[in-house]
Amino acid sequence: MNLTEEQLNEITEMAYRLITPGLIAINICVDENDFIQAVRTPGSKARNAFYQGYLKQQVELRDAIIKAAKNGSNPAQVELIKYIKQMQQYVDYE
Repeated sequence: MNLTEEQLNEITEMAYRLITPGLIAINICVDENDFIQAVRTPGSKARNAFYQGYLKQQVELRDAIIKAAKNGSNPAQVELIKYIKQMQQYVDYE
């Protein structure tokens, strides 16, 4: 899929706002099925642009959860513990 820099930037911005790939495709005027397939294809520019936006949103959300947890929010602490447990499968311990 050949996408312009403008389209790639729009993909990143919309993914940051948690817009689904199908709706992003409609907004940038490309075939929905082709775009969704491109987002599912490792290494594609569409996938990279989509996940750059999505991950930026995830980072901001997790930063807010960590801050709230440090400030004593019990729900934030519970959520943070879930993230920590999820990460443990990727972290090697000696």
